[in-house]
Amino acid sequence: MLRRWLYLCVVLLLAGFVVPRAHASSSDRVSFFHDIVVSDNEEAEDLVCFLCSIRVDGKVSGDTVAFLGSVHVKGEISGDVVSFLGGVAMGDEARIGGDCVSFGGPLRKGQDASIGGDTVQFPFILLAMPFIVVALLIYGLVAFLRHRKYAAYPMPPRPPMR
Repeated sequence: MLRRWLYLCVVLLLAGFVVPRAHASSSDRVSFFHDIVVSDNEEAEDLVCFLCSIRVDGKVSGDTVAFLGSVHVKGEISGDVVSFLGGVAMGDEARIGGDCVSFGGPLRKGQDASIGGDTVQFPFILLAMPFIVVALLIYGLVAFLRHRKYAAYPMPPRPPMR
């Protein structure tokens, strides 16, 4: 048994050496739990944020993705913008060159804001609807089975009054 674990560890170690490493350029930003801010005089390529928000006042030449966070754009994003369970807010002069996708959050555009590609918006209720339907089906099935189970047993008589 110990020999099998040793073989498994060696195989996993060799696989770790063979798997290509992902590397990003110096202007890419990936963040967990900390907001990403691109100020007026800054430029960045790709922005990815998990459980945080992205604020772009400068220029982003790549894509912007926020999971469980929102994207606030006052500057320019040349690529696509995706926000999963968060909103996208665009200032008055903001520009998105690619597509803008918002899953479960609102899309707010300023007066002169522009989106070069397609705009896709999925309200949160559409994402939650399958879970709500399954929960209601399970609740109905449990209620039906309980009713059938206890319908076979009549209520016991009341105890005598003293």
